Amino acid sequence: MKLTNFLLFLLGFLVALVSALSFPDISQCPPLPQRPPPESVHDLRPDDIKVIAAMGDSITAGLAAINVKTKYVSPEQFVEFRGKGFIMGGDPDSNSIANYIKHYNQDLVGASVGSNKARYCKETFFCFEPYHNYPVDQLNAAQTGSTSSGLDDQVQYLLKYIGPNTPLAHEWKMIHLYIGYNDISAHCLPGMTPVNYGRNVYNNLKTLINNVDKAFINILSVQHFNELIQIPPKHPGYVKQFADKSINVHDHECICCSNGGLERMGKQVDMYNEQLKEVVARLNRELAGTLIEDLLGIKRQKDVAVVYQPLDTYSATVPVDSISNLDGFHPNIKTYKFASRLLWRQLFTKKQDKVLISPFDENMPVYCPTAEDRLQT
Repeated sequence: MKLTNFLLFLLGFLVALVSALSFPDISQCPPLPQRPPPESVHDLRPDDIKVIAAMGDSITAGLAAINVKTKYVSPEQFVEFRGKGFIMGGDPDSNSIANYIKHYNQDLVGASVGSNKARYCKETFFCFEPYHNYPVDQLNAAQTGSTSSGLDDQVQYLLKYIGPNTPLAHEWKMIHLYIGYNDISAHCLPGMTPVNYGRNVYNNLKTLINNVDKAFINILSVQHFNELIQIPPKHPGYVKQFADKSINVHDHECICCSNGGLERMGKQVDMYNEQLKEVVARLNRELAGTLIEDLLGIKRQKDVAVVYQPLDTYSATVPVDSISNLDGFHPNIKTYKFASRLLWRQLFTKKQDKVLISPFDENMPVYCPTAEDRLQT
């Protein structure tokens, strides 16, 4: 009897241990057992996702993600390493949400591969008109320099591939939105307000939702980047200069940073995130419809959920070499590794238990979801 109890205890211990595995690399995570296809967006596991897509700005596009070793920097060295991005990166060695999902579903489509040269325009440094290169971008619609006002182009780009009457229309999708940094960096300009940002995000997500089904839409919060961009100046020589010192990229990337702008930006981040939370709540209310509509069958609820994901880091824990040395503004692949793992954990964490802000941990292991884990809606 004692032996039986011991064996049962040991079995329970081993089951609990296996059910909460984390490893240095996603390839070490065990496969999920097969099950019948899900019937609801509220019952999704990573192996159910067939399509990954994203909208955003230069961070989601992977701009300046790999540090340079040259003495000086030139416009030609500004590259969008889309295949390395922490959300959409599909290069085999990338730490990304796309690759984590692909570990569980080899048929995943949409991840970016390879790189694009960032388009250089003399007056603004980065060219702002939309440009998509499908062989590299795939379903990553993000545009370097984009603000929330540019989301309409990104939505239309995605709908060409995942909208009504497309081959992917009835596949389960994970669609990410990560935008707001350029809006906040230009907060001192007319019209660049939290309210207008919220309106842009809502209107474009509404258009997206009206034209897709079977979608888990993941809305990432804006980090307090006003604190992060103050780290490189504390390390003289870290950020590369242009040989003739004629260009200060920072002036183009953050035109409202000077004259007390950084302090104001911190407050803007909080207001922008409040807008995102309100947009998510509003869209989910609309998706649910009213009880009367449901009872009368007037409105069919789509299999779509919109989720807000906190993603912020204690700036005091962020190492300078996790920030691009091309401009001291963008995160690089060191940050991507950490951000991908933090976001991956958040996807499986209930709303009330999500981490609001985290210390930077370059050695954070990859969480291995269990058969019981679901993408939390």
